[in-house]
Amino acid sequence: MGGGKEMLEDKHCQIILKHEDEDTNKILMNFDLILRTNNNRTQYEYFDIYNYENKEMVATGIEIKEQK
Repeated sequence: MGGGKEMLEDKHCQIILKHEDEDTNKILMNFDLILRTNNNRTQYEYFDIYNYENKEMVATGIEIKEQK
């Protein structure tokens, strides 16, 4: 594909909170935020939360509101 906008892909992100202690961050490391793209793959529209320890999706379709 040439010329146009770069196509986005779903992205898995782990969260580490900078101002929290190690125990809190250990809990969060069990989870991934999965950024989901729109059908055109031009922007992220929502995210899911996946729990690796339990191997289950715990929340889906959380809308990302555009900041104005």
